[in-house]
Amino acid sequence: MKLNKKSALLLILCIFFTLLSNGQGEGSKYLLVKVSIKNQEQHLLLQSLKPDFASARIDSFAEIIIDEKGLLELQNHGFEAQILQELSPQPIDQEYHRYQQVLDLLDNYHKTYPEITFLDTIGLGQRLGLYIPAIKISDNADKEEDEPAILYDGLHHANEPVSMESTLALLEYLLSNYGSDPQVTSWVNNTEIWIVPMLNPEGWYYLVENELGNPWWRKNLRDNNGNGVINPDVDGVDINRNYNFNWSIGGSGNPGSWTYRGPEVFSESEARAKRDLALDQKFVMSFSYHSYGEIVIYSWQESPRAPDQDLILEIADSIASRIPKFAGGGSYNPRVSNCQTGFSRCWMYGEAGTLEFTIETASSFMPAGVDGLSIAQDNIPGALYILDRVNGPGISGHILDKLSGQPLEADYKVLEIYDEILNIRRSDSLYGRYDRLLQPGEYTLQISKEGYKTENITNIRVEDGDMTKIDVFLIPVVSGIEDLQALPYDGAIRLSQNYPNPFLSSTSIKYFTTEADNIRIDVIDLLGRTVATLVDDWHMPGEFVASWDGTNAYGKKQAAGFYIYRLISSDKILTRNLTIYR
Repeated sequence: MKLNKKSALLLILCIFFTLLSNGQGEGSKYLLVKVSIKNQEQHLLLQSLKPDFASARIDSFAEIIIDEKGLLELQNHGFEAQILQELSPQPIDQEYHRYQQVLDLLDNYHKTYPEITFLDTIGLGQRLGLYIPAIKISDNADKEEDEPAILYDGLHHANEPVSMESTLALLEYLLSNYGSDPQVTSWVNNTEIWIVPMLNPEGWYYLVENELGNPWWRKNLRDNNGNGVINPDVDGVDINRNYNFNWSIGGSGNPGSWTYRGPEVFSESEARAKRDLALDQKFVMSFSYHSYGEIVIYSWQESPRAPDQDLILEIADSIASRIPKFAGGGSYNPRVSNCQTGFSRCWMYGEAGTLEFTIETASSFMPAGVDGLSIAQDNIPGALYILDRVNGPGISGHILDKLSGQPLEADYKVLEIYDEILNIRRSDSLYGRYDRLLQPGEYTLQISKEGYKTENITNIRVEDGDMTKIDVFLIPVVSGIEDLQALPYDGAIRLSQNYPNPFLSSTSIKYFTTEADNIRIDVIDLLGRTVATLVDDWHMPGEFVASWDGTNAYGKKQAAGFYIYRLISSDKILTRNLTIYR
């Protein structure tokens, strides 16, 4: 990707924004206001008014963005409100990376670490076509590997540069410690790590170039009224209200609102860019950085509870405890939030199957630049935690066609915690890989795909600290190799499915012949190598049983995973799959 050859583009943009700035009206006077909440009744009333909350941290007070008319209406509802700040334009500290600086930085990292980075764009800005850059870190970064994937993104909102800096701090930490720190090296070698520093490049560029500082602008640059001039009173869409999860009842339908959700779901190219990346990569977990509040937000508080609520809370608490508050006084706090809006976090969990956490950094939208960079560094331990957690506990494996051994994009459910409110999770099409984080316990895994027999694997034990590996072969309904014990006998040789399957210590294989014949049964791995020969002898007509304890010809235990056993007679070759569970 060519991110470092944009002088002409930036010159055009500078002229464009000069024109916009000259034509821009002053807009309404916005205020940052602290509203006291005295009881649950006031809390519910404030929520029903749908103000533009500056922070998701709501306790005995809430901080909201409001104009002077809105403040008067709020006071008429009986709320006590204190004006904290009049929001007015001001220069943005030089410590925060500008748009072009981010592009140059990513280019430089890619050139310095070409073996472990892959640089790309995942989309373009809604109005001007500015790049949305992304960088992938992995030991074979230019390839799609059979590994779990994690996403970190920042700058949904233009006035939250600490979110961008948090992703860049993590990027620098991983790259600079690769090869020297064994833990970082292991994370990079065994995980695909995606970092998207700025999902809203145009909003950030506009804010910087026009010195519309803390916290004047947060949305993208959609020209809502089509007049060619950016006006804060009527233009822009809040990207983090544009995702397709309860979109129509969340955010605001007023284009002038800071939380305007857009004209339709995924109307904004920035939201579509993240959507498409998520659906392609099937991230196990993700962080979406924001500011402010010094909290870790997880989903959700509706009834019924989120199916993974206990797991999500456990992870959120572990993340929060690792991030210190900037001014001292302990660490971040986990905070549950509803999903009655078009949040990225809710769509990622409900639709894409990703456990996403919103990290609200800092105690203001845009702290002083030097403080913002320090806060970004403080957030690194929380980001590193999920690189460990992706390795378990949980269930992981592959879903393959039983006849061909080819990977399948199939649906899978953990029945004990499945809820129809969520999209069914699906394995990837390249490797048939699936990853499902869980708490320790016993679970049932159901695998299904149109044209295949549904498989239920019961009594799967998930232990603390590890992923339980379960590979599954699905039987094509029309392949003719369904469980032969359920089919009419139509030949001289029959080979039954082994039982138990999967197995831990030993398994039994039944077979039958109506004619005297030499019969051989081999166990082979997915590379076609013979692991063990169980039977190779002359047989008289009858039913027989072969057993296998999972060892090879040298008496060594075979690794957990998929194998195939194959019966060879004078005129028949029959195969079945088996799975070792260790």
